[in-house]
Amino acid sequence: MSLATEFDTVTRLMQALTALAMIVVALEWQAMQASGVLRDVWREETLRGWWGWRRLLMRDGITRAMPWVQTSLASLLLLAAMLDDRRDSMGAMAAAGLAVSVWHTAVRVRGTMNGGSDGMLFIVLLMLALATAPVSTRVQHAAVVFVAAQVLLSYLRAGLVKARERDWWNGTALSAFLAIPAYGVPRWIPRSPLLLRVASIGVIAFELAAPIALVSTSSALMYTAVAWCFHLATAVVFGLNRFVLAWSAALPALWFAARLLHATG
Repeated sequence: MSLATEFDTVTRLMQALTALAMIVVALEWQAMQASGVLRDVWREETLRGWWGWRRLLMRDGITRAMPWVQTSLASLLLLAAMLDDRRDSMGAMAAAGLAVSVWHTAVRVRGTMNGGSDGMLFIVLLMLALATAPVSTRVQHAAVVFVAAQVLLSYLRAGLVKARERDWWNGTALSAFLAIPAYGVPRWIPRSPLLLRVASIGVIAFELAAPIALVSTSSALMYTAVAWCFHLATAVVFGLNRFVLAWSAALPALWFAARLLHATG
């Protein structure tokens, strides 16, 4: 299989996964609006004083319409992943539009991308827009590699932070997270000190081992599988479902980065 075909396959997969992630995010937002959860957080009259130049974009009417905009654009992105004709222009337009919508919702809620799932989705969408835009092949490849670099850095940074903390090595940090009521950790999750210590060390090892993904395409696939299981576990235990969606959309970039590295190395 040629590098061009592999690039096409990877970007199609990233488009499809990103589209599904954005549809789920939009549906969650619609449900929160319907239940009135967001009413006190996003009231225009409360926040308009410090919006400044963002005021027009942050009107309540635009905010209420944004989940529908996201659903429409995500559906367009998903369709683009399945098409051959005009796939690139359609995918680039949908990805760019979704990136703007993610920025809008994140800024409206917190004022920043917060470095979490919104931040990763924003990066993936921007790079997908570039990877499918009418630019040089080198720029398109660089966009996907940039996503891979962000994934690796997200794990390495988290691993280094944990590795400097004694509480992570002995399991007490993980125990403290399990005890936070806001996470709603299921009661059936075991809390044995020995098990928590082993799990904590395993998380540190997994995150610090991120560069292994670039050793070969096989190692990239294996690391991706472990990473996906890790995010699935955090979703089950802590309810962090958006991280599964965001990182699932980004993880295919690891394989292409390894493939490109060894194709040119």
